[in-house]
Amino acid sequence: MSGNKINIFLWLRLPFYGLVIISTFLFVYYAAYTTITIAISVILLISITLIFEFSINKLKTVRPVNEPESDKSSQNSEKRFRTLFNNADDAVFVNRFTPDLKFGSFTEVNNLACLRLGYSRDEFQALDPYVIFPERYFPAIQKACQELANTGHAIFEAMQIRKDRRQVPVEVKSHLFELDGQPSILSIARDITDRKHAEQRLNVTSQRLRNLASRLQTIREEERTAVAREIHDELGQSLTVLKIQTALLLNKLKSNQSELREKIGSIIKLIDQTVESVQKISAKLRPGILDELGLVPAIEWQSQEFQNRTGIYCDYTLPKGEVIVSKDKATAIFRMLQEALTNVARHAGAKKVSVILKQDNSTLTLEVTDNGHGITPGQRDNPNSLGLLGMKERALIFGGQVKIHGVSGKGTNVKVEIPLDFKSDNLSLENHQNEDWS
Repeated sequence: MSGNKINIFLWLRLPFYGLVIISTFLFVYYAAYTTITIAISVILLISITLIFEFSINKLKTVRPVNEPESDKSSQNSEKRFRTLFNNADDAVFVNRFTPDLKFGSFTEVNNLACLRLGYSRDEFQALDPYVIFPERYFPAIQKACQELANTGHAIFEAMQIRKDRRQVPVEVKSHLFELDGQPSILSIARDITDRKHAEQRLNVTSQRLRNLASRLQTIREEERTAVAREIHDELGQSLTVLKIQTALLLNKLKSNQSELREKIGSIIKLIDQTVESVQKISAKLRPGILDELGLVPAIEWQSQEFQNRTGIYCDYTLPKGEVIVSKDKATAIFRMLQEALTNVARHAGAKKVSVILKQDNSTLTLEVTDNGHGITPGQRDNPNSLGLLGMKERALIFGGQVKIHGVSGKGTNVKVEIPLDFKSDNLSLENHQNEDWS
C-alpha cells in the first residue's frame, strides 16, 4: 500500500471520529444523564465505529484498475528473476548499447559470469567490456554490433580473458532490448571448451587420414611409375628384339616360300600391335610426358588422346610457358583432369569439352567444362561417387578445393583450385630434376 493512500485513510478517520464524539456528547446532554441514555450512546458509538472501520478495510483491499501491483508482488517477481538469472547454466552479461554501436558499460552480470572470469560485480561495473576480449576479436565483435543494430540479435565466437589472464573459448548470443528506457544488450556466453577440444581432435584425426591418403597416393604413383618403366623398358625392348629377329628371318626366306613369308609378316604385324598396346598401358599407368616435359604438355597430350579415343571434341587453353609446380601437385592435377574427362565420356553425353589451365599469383586453376546433360545435386553429393570424392581429397591434401556445378541440359563445370607455394614448389621441382639428371 502506498504512503498517499495511508494518509487519505488517516484524514478520513479524524473528522469522522470528532463528529461522532460531538454528536454523542450532545445527545447525552440534551437527553439527560440517565443510565439508559448513556448505554444507548455507547452502543451507537461502538456500532458506528465498527461499521466505519469495516468500510475502511474494504476500501484498503480494493485496488484501482490503473494502480500498479503491490510492492510485495514486485519484490517476489524480482526475487524469482534474480533466482533464474543467477542460476542460469551460462554466463549472462547486460551492457548498454552505445550510440556508436558498441558494447557499453556493464549494468548486470550473473553469478556464473563472476565465477568464470574472476571479477566481482563491482569490478564488472567499472570494467571496460572490451578488456575481457583479445584484440584480434574486435572486428568480429563490431560485426556483431552491426547485426544487433540491424536485426536485434547476433551470434559470434571469441575468447574471453579471465582476471588471471587465462582465456576461455565462448559462443556469445546477444540480443538487443530496452532497459530503463535505454538500448541494452543481453549476452549469453556459453563455454565451448569441450566442443573446441572435440573439434581439435576431429581435425587432427582428419589430418592424419589425409596424410595417410596422401602417402597411399604417393606410393601408388611410385608403383605405377615403376611398373610403367618396367613394361616400357623390359617388355618393349624384348618385343623390339623379337621384331628385328623376325624381320631378319623374313629376309632370309626365298621368294618361292610365299606361304611362310605371309605367316611371318602376320607375326610382325602382331608384334607391332603388341608394342602399341604396351605403349598405351605404360602411358595409362604413368604418362612419361608428365615426368619428362611437365604438366602443360601432359595436359595437351591427354586432351588430344581423349578426343582421338572418344570422338568428343576437346578444346584446351593452356599457359604459354611451363607452370612452376611440384611433382606431387602436377600429378594430382593431371589425375583430376583424367577423372573429369572420364566422367564426361561415361556420363555427360557431351559433344564438346573444354580444358582450361591458368595460373595467377597464388593459385593454379584447372577447369573442365562440357555441354552434356549437366550433373544434378544428388549425383554431385552422392557418397558413392568415389571418383568425385577422390578428386576432392586430392585437392584437400594441398589445401585446395574442387567446385562442381551443373545446369540441366547445358552441361557441367568442374573447377579445381590449388594454392601455390613458390618456395616449396621450386625446391620440389629442383629436387625432382636433380633426381632425373642423376
